[in-house]
Amino acid sequence: MNKLATTGWLLGALLWSACGSDDVKREPCVERTVFARSPTGDCTSYASSCDIPTGYRECCGGFLGGCVASGEDARCVDDPTDSCTPGAGGADCPGVCE
Repeated sequence: MNKLATTGWLLGALLWSACGSDDVKREPCVERTVFARSPTGDCTSYASSCDIPTGYRECCGGFLGGCVASGEDARCVDDPTDSCTPGAGGADCPGVCE
């Protein structure tokens, strides 16, 4: 019984220490409407940057506005995956933040 209790305590301590890890630095949420899209979809609005699903990319430009959640150095560039071209009459083309 003593060996079983020791093993249980050791396993519990290992699991508890893993739960408290702060190795992943999380950016603070931007609490305003943010537009993002999946790799294959259209831009969708989200209430904050923390609501954007993993794998989605922030949209910008046209009526969407500028980059909100991608950081201070982000800039809005033309999205090469769509058929809208800003220089060919598509003034409201959505872009992506880089």
